[in-house]
Amino acid sequence: MKTLLVGYRAKDLFEKDRRGRLATASWTGGDTVCHTLDIYDRHAIEKTHHLRTICAPHLPAGPWDLVRFRTGPKLMSGELALDLLQEIHLLKPAKFELDYVGRERDRNDLLAKIRDDPDRVRDFSARWKASVPGIEPVEFTSFPGCFCHRRMDEGGLALAEVAAREIAGTDAVNLLDMGCGCGLVGLLVAKAVPRVSLVMVDSHSRAVEAAEMNAKNLGVAAEVILSDNGTPARMDGTFDVFVGNPPYYSDYRIADVFLETAKRALRPGGACYTVCKNAAGLEPVQKRYFPEVETIRRRGYAVLRSVMV
Repeated sequence: MKTLLVGYRAKDLFEKDRRGRLATASWTGGDTVCHTLDIYDRHAIEKTHHLRTICAPHLPAGPWDLVRFRTGPKLMSGELALDLLQEIHLLKPAKFELDYVGRERDRNDLLAKIRDDPDRVRDFSARWKASVPGIEPVEFTSFPGCFCHRRMDEGGLALAEVAAREIAGTDAVNLLDMGCGCGLVGLLVAKAVPRVSLVMVDSHSRAVEAAEMNAKNLGVAAEVILSDNGTPARMDGTFDVFVGNPPYYSDYRIADVFLETAKRALRPGGACYTVCKNAAGLEPVQKRYFPEVETIRRRGYAVLRSVMV
């Protein structure tokens, strides 16, 4: 029995028995593959459960005897759920099970959107334009699951504007964009500053897909890396500029990964730029890695600048 699990995280794959011991759920037996969009989830599943896991922007081709899809309003956006349901339908599995976490009414509404016209193939990508001073607006594409899908992130734009202004006139720059999403910050800076060597990193496979597509469409040579642990060791000490928009949740724990990467990646004299809505949250984290932190206000956001000593 070939089973594909979609939308599951490590904590979803096991249930506890009455004694509090972890017990494998019955449907994870046999030839089971788990699909994830984020490389962090893949590593967590493989480490904890030793289950074969694929991290990719789209579902793996079958044939599949069973596809089991876990979704709900608190697990993913409705648009991403529809996108994945469409991909599951196109796989034509022998059996499909929906593991819906939420109200029965919402579950039925979701299924109805596919059931009413099951063979319609929808394009869930979004396109929008952005620019920084000195360049014409350029078009970006994003996909469901990407950070700020269907809209430009104002914090990212503020970060791009400050970084582009600060390094204007520099002859050549090695730039690292951490948590790049669809590539908004890194690609805008690369378009504004001549002779930029760009590396972009994200843990989400659809973000990497979008960043690669946008770099190609904008004519920017860039290396895009799928990683939940920053850049490879071969890149340590090679960058002049680091830009990152770390997520605010988890008490800034992910910001530690960003800033630890910045410290490893920057050469002496290199500049680290991060952005947040309120400097009070991120500044103490950045000071653990860089002794001096300057706050630059832009668009209602705080861009934090530090220099590698």
